Amino acid sequence: MRVYVLYRRKLVLLFLFLLTTGGILAITQSSLTAPSLVRAPGTYYMANTQEKTIALTFDDGPDPIDTPDILTILKEKNVRATFFVLGQAVQANPHLVKRLVMEGHEIGNHSFNHDYQQRRLVEEIKQTDQEVFASTGVHTYFYRPPGGFLSKNQLETVKKNGHIVALWSVDSKDWRNPGVKQIVDNVMKSVFPGAIILLHDGGYQRTQTVKALGPIIDALRDRGYRMVTLSELKMLDSEIK
Repeated sequence: MRVYVLYRRKLVLLFLFLLTTGGILAITQSSLTAPSLVRAPGTYYMANTQEKTIALTFDDGPDPIDTPDILTILKEKNVRATFFVLGQAVQANPHLVKRLVMEGHEIGNHSFNHDYQQRRLVEEIKQTDQEVFASTGVHTYFYRPPGGFLSKNQLETVKKNGHIVALWSVDSKDWRNPGVKQIVDNVMKSVFPGAIILLHDGGYQRTQTVKALGPIIDALRDRGYRMVTLSELKMLDSEIK
């Protein structure tokens, strides 16, 4: 009986240890890879407006496989969006950045190599801006930190560098690859006038995002929404003095 009790106690302790360890690992992995819904003071994550206008934004590109398909859909639907590009991706695909600008889309800055800790914050912002300018002749105006993670000090540093920190208010969760229908549902159940919607055109395989984009645009228009770039959305903000 004593041996059985000791054995059972060891099993319970082992289970608790594994549960705790697994939870910590899950939280750590989530914090490093999963975008969070960020509504931090001093950042631009929505426009205060009653007009049914929203902005579609795409992170982590340009990607040679998925970005062209997304651009084709946007062109067919006559929609302009804002793309937060990585400097290293711009360096590898300058023709895609040129196409973005030529087709009327806005370019945002998403760092150079997607370092979540942003250990070279200003250097990466400037390096990405230089790559964008070399390819298109335009500078980046908005900055979106990888994963939306930004400390108060980093926020002030970005502002001093001349960029506006742009986050989001509706997360499509396409980074989870949850299925096309779920991506559409994630957007439509949370959208509101002035919202900034987070999508991705790079980073990993974005086939689901490509397939969901057309239905998202159609569903938004069915509800009376108009889609614009971040700069255009910001002009509608009633709180801008």
